[in-house]
Amino acid sequence: MEEKETEGKRIIAVGMDGSDFSWKALEMAIILAKVKKAPLHIISIQETIHTSFSRSEVLAADQTAKHKLEKIQKKAKNQCEEEGVHPELAICVGHPAGALVTYVKENDITMLVVGDRGHASIWGNLLGTTAEKIVHDCPCSVLVVR
Repeated sequence: MEEKETEGKRIIAVGMDGSDFSWKALEMAIILAKVKKAPLHIISIQETIHTSFSRSEVLAADQTAKHKLEKIQKKAKNQCEEEGVHPELAICVGHPAGALVTYVKENDITMLVVGDRGHASIWGNLLGTTAEKIVHDCPCSVLVVR
C-alpha cells in the first residue's frame, strides 16, 4: 500500500488578524515551524458583511478590509523571513472560525496556532470566542496562545 506524500508531513498554520494575540500566535508558530522544519501558512479571514448598506458601500468596505489584511500579512511575512521561515499567505472570506476550519481541512494542516482573543465584536463575548469555536470544530491540533 502506497503512502500519500503528505502523510507524516507536518504543516503548521497561524490565524492572523493583526490583534496583539495573533502576533503572539505568529511568534509561537514561527518557533514550531523552525523546530519541526514544517511549512507555515499565515491565514487571515476577511469577514463577510451582512448589512443593509448599498452594494457600493459593501464593496468599498470589502476593499478596505482586504487592503488592511494584506498589510498585516506583509508585516507577518517579513517577521517570518527574518527568522528564516518562508510562509504561504492566504486571505479567505467568511466567518473567522468557519473559514479557518475550512482552510485547515482543505490544506491538510496538522496544527493550527491562534490567539486567545482577536478583533471580535461584542457578539464574541455573548456567543463564545472564535478560538473556542475553532478548538471545537477543527480536525487538527490547535494551540491557543495567550
